[in-house]
Amino acid sequence: MNIPYYLVDLAIGPEPDHKAGKIQARGSLSERNILDRMVQRGTGISREDMQATLDLFTKVVSDGLAEGWAVNTRLTNYRPGIKGIFNGATDPFDPSRHHFRAALSEGADLKKKMREASGERVTVPLPAPFLIQYTDYGSHTTDSILTPDNIGEINGQALKYDAANEEEGIFLVPEASGDAIRVSTVSILTEGRLMFMVPSTLSVGEYIMEVRRGYTNQASIRIGTLHHTLTVG
Repeated sequence: MNIPYYLVDLAIGPEPDHKAGKIQARGSLSERNILDRMVQRGTGISREDMQATLDLFTKVVSDGLAEGWAVNTRLTNYRPGIKGIFNGATDPFDPSRHHFRAALSEGADLKKKMREASGERVTVPLPAPFLIQYTDYGSHTTDSILTPDNIGEINGQALKYDAANEEEGIFLVPEASGDAIRVSTVSILTEGRLMFMVPSTLSVGEYIMEVRRGYTNQASIRIGTLHHTLTVG
């Protein structure tokens, strides 16, 4: 499968007709999706063992970084870093002004894989909501479960909509049949983040999550869809 990309104008470039490439992401793969793909390869290793190995790997890498080690893997290279300004040579570390963070770069295998990847040029996409991840606070899961009457969060891009327009908003569409259910209680409404109360009226079943947003003076409603079906148990 090729990587889809499109061309955009350069704000400042050596020639007026020069363009830059931008990736049109196919969606996002969560840890659960990665495990699904690993199982599909038929390694003979159980999903439980894969999950346990992934959990242990994550903990060992995180612990190593928190102890001040650089960590190099075939996929990613990690380096511990520090942010914040120190007011002189004797200024101590202050958690309110300084913090540690990890810096990441391509590992050898990932770098080789990306250099060998093929591209597929596509048309410039129209602006539309892009949903990256859904977090369900009632079940403490991502991209899998909907818990009615609990808090949910969507992260993404171009998510902000006009709450006064009934055609726009967060909608939960039953996968089997039935009308889309509009979320009525939203506490955070920004371009990158939506925080809301999952409707208490949801029936048991599978749902598709959409964010609908108006463009061109609300004449055109464009829809962004989460690339995972969500379940009400």
